[in-house]
Amino acid sequence: MFTDPGALPAGAPPAPGLAGCCPLCGAVRPPGAHHCGVCQRCIRRAHHHCPWVNNCVGEDNRKFFVLFTLYTALGALHVMLLLSVPALRAYARGEWDLRTPVRLRASLLFLFMVALNGFLFAGLMFTIQMHSILTDPQSQPGEPGQASAWTNLKAVLGPRPSPAWISPFASAGPRAASGPQAVV
Repeated sequence: MFTDPGALPAGAPPAPGLAGCCPLCGAVRPPGAHHCGVCQRCIRRAHHHCPWVNNCVGEDNRKFFVLFTLYTALGALHVMLLLSVPALRAYARGEWDLRTPVRLRASLLFLFMVALNGFLFAGLMFTIQMHSILTDPQSQPGEPGQASAWTNLKAVLGPRPSPAWISPFASAGPRAASGPQAVV
């Protein structure tokens, strides 16, 4: 993933009344920002550092990570369905039934198990991400996103439901600054 997760610029002086600086990188840290030990930078509304994409998942690229996990799970499910076609054809032709032993090629069985593993893992990651978005544990009182699961979903995927929600080529839109900002 080549998108910026919402990294904060390092070394800018904090404005009066804002949160202090990060002791590790010197960035001005608004509420919800966390320092990533792998990237060595502070990320707005950081969720986690993902080794799959070698990047943090934060405010600006969370939609893309959610779509990545969704499309990975759907791709693995598609592979599983394609690999099950030969077995279903053999059953339809009467070559085997429930009483005869199944003789699958080792390569098909291996690929099916790899696809099943990918589907379960990516599906679980997608489910965790959606649960995290809908409950939004990092939202601050008074921020948009605190109100409802629907508002949280719109904050990540975009302002209104559209086909752009499932498109990896459309961003969620510009983020509104919450409170006074010292860095321009």
